[in-house]
Amino acid sequence: MKSRIMFIGGVPGVGKTSISGYIARIMGIDIVLSSDYLREFLRPFAPESSHLGTSVYDAWKFHGDMNDDNIIRGYLDQAKPMMEGINRVISRALANGEDLVIESLYFVPEMMDKGITEEIFMAYIYIQDPELHRSRLEDRVNYTHRNSPGTRLAAHLREYRAIMDYTMRKASESGIGLYMTDHYEQARERLLADFKVFAGQG
Repeated sequence: MKSRIMFIGGVPGVGKTSISGYIARIMGIDIVLSSDYLREFLRPFAPESSHLGTSVYDAWKFHGDMNDDNIIRGYLDQAKPMMEGINRVISRALANGEDLVIESLYFVPEMMDKGITEEIFMAYIYIQDPELHRSRLEDRVNYTHRNSPGTRLAAHLREYRAIMDYTMRKASESGIGLYMTDHYEQARERLLADFKVFAGQG
């Protein structure tokens, strides 16, 4: 029986953490990983050029003025070691025959090993309405991130939206399913249904 592995991407505030936990519970998957924790582990070991010790919304500062191009350059600096780590984690799960849900801000399909992408379910979630996105960031302290006030992240909505536009476009170009979470429960159930089909349980 093949591993049931979901790799779900999206910027903060779109519902990655809650959807990942929900799907794992419904599907009986015990391992749920967040790239936030992988990043903390990698920070002491990552090359200085990755600027991984900096918040992703500040990584543009290493490239000059604040604009969308530099926001993406900073994001990609960090994505390189992160995607390498994600490739290794998923490869290990596949080798062991383990089920896994991993959710990540860092989601760059062309940095994935081709042999991996053919074996896993990949999805990208996003919020279309910027003001709803801001509200979700501010409210997340009441749900999944109780000690991490979302107002700090909401102050960097522009940076996150630039990253979202870029990664969503890359996901679409790679044929990865896009799930708009403006209507959260509908998107969550559609994503669950699609994953069940992938896992042969649909």
